[in-house]
Amino acid sequence: MQINKAWLKTNLNLLLLVVLTASVIANQVVLIKTKEAVGISKKGALNSLTLQFQKILRGSTKLSGDLAEDAVKLVFMQGTPEVYGQEMNVTYDAVQESIDIMKQYDPDYGRKKLELSAEEKQRYINIVLKISCEFCCGAESIIFKDGRAACGCAHSQAMRGLAVYLLKNHGSEYSDDQILKELAIWKSRYFPKQMVQKMSNQLKSGTYTPDIASLLLNVKLPKYDGAADSGSAPLPSDIQNAPSMVGGC
Repeated sequence: MQINKAWLKTNLNLLLLVVLTASVIANQVVLIKTKEAVGISKKGALNSLTLQFQKILRGSTKLSGDLAEDAVKLVFMQGTPEVYGQEMNVTYDAVQESIDIMKQYDPDYGRKKLELSAEEKQRYINIVLKISCEFCCGAESIIFKDGRAACGCAHSQAMRGLAVYLLKNHGSEYSDDQILKELAIWKSRYFPKQMVQKMSNQLKSGTYTPDIASLLLNVKLPKYDGAADSGSAPLPSDIQNAPSMVGGC
């Protein structure tokens, strides 16, 4: 069979483009199959690895006993929140975008305010009084005792918004301490350096604020060199010296 050299010369670029396109499609098919096999989602997150990392950070994996290393493990979270992450479209890996979503539910400044029952409102106050925004606006608690916002920064709006959202949509699934833990996890994403230092200091002293205590829920603590007796932190709800109020920010 003789090849028409003139035809081949004229259509060579087209043939190469067809071959290249077919190769790209084949590679994409292989890549998708490989991702599915190892548990990579459409967003590119390694689900299995993320879940394992979340378990480490949530305390289901044994801590090392190294104070600095454990402080990072206990504070720093990656991936998507298990219960509400997908439905709210928030992730620990996209902090600003998640703030913009959660702050919409802030009962003072949000555009999507949710109406709380009297019981839910009391739970809201009990929970949110225990968390501060001391690294940004200086508020020792992000609400006043009557539930009004004590700070207008985006961080506090997002934490208040998340608290309201969880109480309204998942109130029976979370205890007050567990909701506080979710707020503290986000606070740790807003201020990672400061929260790691705060965790390290409190692990060493054995004296805990409610936000740090919430991050230690169900965590068996090892004995750290030079630290007070370890074992476990108190429940946040058992800590009486909750932060006091400050006037604005």
